[in-house]
Amino acid sequence: MDIEKKPSRLIVLGIDRDDDVGIKAKAKTPIIGRADCIAVATKLVMADPEEADANAIFAAVKQYDELVSKGYECEVAVITGLHEGGIEADQKLRKELTDVISKFDAKATILVSDGFEDREILPVLMSTIPVLSIKRVIIKHSRSVEESYAIFWRYLRMLVTERRYSKFSLGIPGLLLLTMGLLNLFNLVQLATQIISIILGIALITWGFDLTKYATFLRRMRMSSYIRLFYTITTLLVISVAFFQSFVGVSKMPEYGEIVADPSLIFRHGPLLLGSFIRDSLPLTWIGLSIYLGSSMALHWVRKSVRVWRDLFALVILVFLYIPLQEFSRILINPTQSPFTLISQLLLGLMITFIVVSMAYNYIQSHKKVELVE
Repeated sequence: MDIEKKPSRLIVLGIDRDDDVGIKAKAKTPIIGRADCIAVATKLVMADPEEADANAIFAAVKQYDELVSKGYECEVAVITGLHEGGIEADQKLRKELTDVISKFDAKATILVSDGFEDREILPVLMSTIPVLSIKRVIIKHSRSVEESYAIFWRYLRMLVTERRYSKFSLGIPGLLLLTMGLLNLFNLVQLATQIISIILGIALITWGFDLTKYATFLRRMRMSSYIRLFYTITTLLVISVAFFQSFVGVSKMPEYGEIVADPSLIFRHGPLLLGSFIRDSLPLTWIGLSIYLGSSMALHWVRKSVRVWRDLFALVILVFLYIPLQEFSRILINPTQSPFTLISQLLLGLMITFIVVSMAYNYIQSHKKVELVE
């Protein structure tokens, strides 16, 4: 965009993605206007004279003054994310940017930042408003060795004093050293190495894949969610055992070996193997599904939820499909067997299921009418 065309309305934006403004200056964002931005930058620099975000806010105000002196119609604002960072911080940034735009209808923005997180911030801004320019604020330091050491010790102190970093910089090494020391007391050096490798591997996986968020999710789960999780895992384990045992049994059949040697024989022996697999896996699979539906029905009955009827219908269908599936596996194993038994079983199951569903539907409707009358 050509700056000589002077876009009708610009907003100079100072961004604090980790919310030092909210934490250290105790300020509520978004902050709009030159006076308010100077006030919050002053509070922030008084709370922490080494805070880079304060310099970025002052730089945003300076950029705003320069634009106003050149005749641009513009405003200056500060928005913040969250201290934890991540997606939640970007969502907060976008929400606050939307609030700013609703109060000052800007056509483009000029980003003023310390340059460290431009890559993460830009997609958030550009999804809401065009970014005309980026101004990076680099704090000047002396080149002397003494000040270089001061900067180094400042970040080292941050690793020690801030809980966000200390649990990794101190906690994990401390745990490893304690484990090694205790095991070395008993001359278990090899065991110490193995245990430390396991602990370090678990820590790196947890940190790398951000598994702590799943722990937070589990803490927020209700008791019913734990029960549902338990019977779901139980069902999956039972069905997995059923499939594994059936596959092992099928793989021992001579027809399976013939198909491995000549895949074109799958059309000849495939139905036999599939029928054997269904026949062998059906009992345990149906037990697993019955555990799931029965547990779900009991949970909904305790909670007096209308979903208990849904689970009951599914359980009825499961019962009346068991024998037809057995008959279907027999037909696959022996194609000469008559299909009329299978058809009659399916029709009988369909009729009984229809009767059960109709009775349950009438029962539910009659109870609803009674509740409306009362």
